[in-house]
Amino acid sequence: MADFDFLETEFGISEKDIAKPESIYDKLIIDIANQVTSDLRESTSKKARNTGGLTQSIAYVPNGKLSFEIQADDYYKFIDEGVNPVGQNKFATPYQFKTPFVSENHAKALQQSYGYTSSHAYASARVTKNKYGIEPRNITDSVINDKYLERIASDLAEVTGLMFEVTFEKNTK
Repeated sequence: MADFDFLETEFGISEKDIAKPESIYDKLIIDIANQVTSDLRESTSKKARNTGGLTQSIAYVPNGKLSFEIQADDYYKFIDEGVNPVGQNKFATPYQFKTPFVSENHAKALQQSYGYTSSHAYASARVTKNKYGIEPRNITDSVINDKYLERIASDLAEVTGLMFEVTFEKNTK
């Protein structure tokens, strides 16, 4: 059996599977989706300060033949790409805090996440919004890069005997 770089399991296609090639290919895609999800979760837990909710929200969703999406909570994109402070372009990011005022939900989120008192949460949120912003963590780019996609394509070619072009499209809408 071949020594796979990306997938850590051994594959073999039985005669039964040869009769239904789509099912074995679907299984390969699910295995790859699980690995990508695991790698993104691991990177998120290392790079993002959170209580684990963001890490656990990362999941794959099949969206057609031989493809899947990785989805996460809405604030993943802000942690990943960063948010500029009000009126500044501190980071190369499309996101920016709009107003200098701190919402009650923002302060409550800080209280729950970090155990801050109410006044400390409001002060921390105000400084973040107006002076520092949220520094980009570049989670997605550090995990899913050209080398990573080439490894996936190489393993798929080894298992199936077919040539694959593996692509990644970042959609933060």
